[in-house]
Amino acid sequence: MSLEDWFNNRWYPSEGRAASGLPLLAPVEGLYRLALKGRKSWARSHEPEPLSVPVIVVGNITAGGAGKTPLVAELARWLHERGMNPGIVSRGYGGRAKSYPYQVTEQSHPLESGDEPLMLRLVTGLPVMVSPNRAEAAQALIDYHQCDVILSDDGLQHYGLWRSLEICVIDGQRGFGNGRLLPRGPLREPVSRLDHVDLVISNGEPAERVREQCGDRLDFTMELEPACWHQFNLDQTSTLKLESGPEPGPVHGVAAIGNPQRFFRTLKKLGYEVMEAAFTDHHEFSLQELQFDGVTPVMMTMKDAVKCRDFWQTFWWALEVRARLPDLFYQKIHQHIQGFARHD
Repeated sequence: MSLEDWFNNRWYPSEGRAASGLPLLAPVEGLYRLALKGRKSWARSHEPEPLSVPVIVVGNITAGGAGKTPLVAELARWLHERGMNPGIVSRGYGGRAKSYPYQVTEQSHPLESGDEPLMLRLVTGLPVMVSPNRAEAAQALIDYHQCDVILSDDGLQHYGLWRSLEICVIDGQRGFGNGRLLPRGPLREPVSRLDHVDLVISNGEPAERVREQCGDRLDFTMELEPACWHQFNLDQTSTLKLESGPEPGPVHGVAAIGNPQRFFRTLKKLGYEVMEAAFTDHHEFSLQELQFDGVTPVMMTMKDAVKCRDFWQTFWWALEVRARLPDLFYQKIHQHIQGFARHD
């Protein structure tokens, strides 16, 4: 069991098992709380300069995946379809580019760009810029691509980036776990942070426990739905999009995301008998790790697929999911952008 799995098993309750409070880590949690207060105090005295275009930050307050990146992709597509020119900024976790800001292209390697930025570039075709300094990346998108809306994939805690709208995504089933701050619990910030964001979105129908944790702060529910299947072409920088995957039956499910079980459940709903292979978030794959029997289909997320395209096999499949949200959510986004333009 990895360290990540060990913590997840204690942070989050499961059937027949309550979450642990990990009392021995209380002193470390206290230090984290003090550091968090210090960062916020510094941020209040060093407010960044507003940018010339709307900046929508999509983030969460828990460690691990909650569904931020699919929502960013959906927002980017929706804005582009309405004649706008959105750009996406990211920290590029796991990437080690030689210089920043780093422009992500179809030819980028995930070891330079990070897996999520490359995935976003491939599924949206829109400008993606990576930098530890997200404000720098955002300005580069404005300067070099004339982007008129900036979307930040993660970044609620990155106070160096000015933002005009904040969206917090929560996992509808896991919620905030035991409600403790890191490392005693999964929280990057206290649940009270939800009082200061503009929109709170549950990824999946929220469990009763999660509704209680959110109180009246929950605005919308988002569903992630299978959109299409991808297989990388011989050039390894583009994919063949297919409406359907292999026939239902046994498959190897591979996931190196914050909540692998969500992906495995999706495959099972599609009729597949899943032999699960879960890895730590952002894991760098090797061909040997995915050499199961050489015949049974191997299915993975798009985020994982971009890390495997150098050694892609013909019986491997990547599933792209799309975020579905109610019309009122898009009305809120439209009103925000229109309001920004009026006051610019």
